[in-house]
Amino acid sequence: MSAPQFFVPRLAAGERVSLDPEDARHAVGSLRLRAGDVLRLADGDGSVAAAVLVDVARGKAVVEVGAVDRVDRPTPALSVALAPPKGDRLSWVVQKLAEVGVDEAVMLETERSVRRWNRDRAATAIDRLTGVAREAAMQSRRPFVMSVLGPASLAEAVGGARVVVLWEHATDGLAEALGGGAGDLRLVVGPEGGFSDGEVRQCAQRGAKTASLGEGILRTETAALAASVVALHHLGRLG
Repeated sequence: MSAPQFFVPRLAAGERVSLDPEDARHAVGSLRLRAGDVLRLADGDGSVAAAVLVDVARGKAVVEVGAVDRVDRPTPALSVALAPPKGDRLSWVVQKLAEVGVDEAVMLETERSVRRWNRDRAATAIDRLTGVAREAAMQSRRPFVMSVLGPASLAEAVGGARVVVLWEHATDGLAEALGGGAGDLRLVVGPEGGFSDGEVRQCAQRGAKTASLGEGILRTETAALAASVVALHHLGRLG
């Protein structure tokens, strides 16, 4: 069984650090770790280390850091901009995108979005989703935490050099649209009602390609995850 992973702010060999209180409760209560158990630490910025749990008294989990290694951030980077679905489906898709290795999730505002952002509360919502991404990275033992950004307009989302917009009427499949291109990639996923014709034209005018995932009509979160798996495989990062 692989050693469980936790994030800490910084790593230095030989130092003793305390896990975040919530992580400590998870380590001791749920995972039933005890003094002497080995775990893995990451700082979210490319440093990783094996560590030994040395103290679990008084609700704390203190670990001693072993040798620290550096890992490179995977390339090319994959970003997914999506119109957030309602309810728990948003947390679910953020969790799954983080687990499979997506580097960035951007919350998108579109004409037909079913979830509207309260600008005054957006920062709180993004912080909560970042927490979901962090937990997913710990579970999947990824050294980097997926960034969660937004809300962003469609114009902002398609402003990059290599963008593919998922559109049910596209003539090319996603694998074909990805083609032999290289470099960082952003996938753009619309709301349940899809993108309007005007939005599709706007994307094309900005140089974005359109692609279909096939005959079926998928929910936003399903399309985002399915497209990400195809793209990560195409980029040589999955499968």
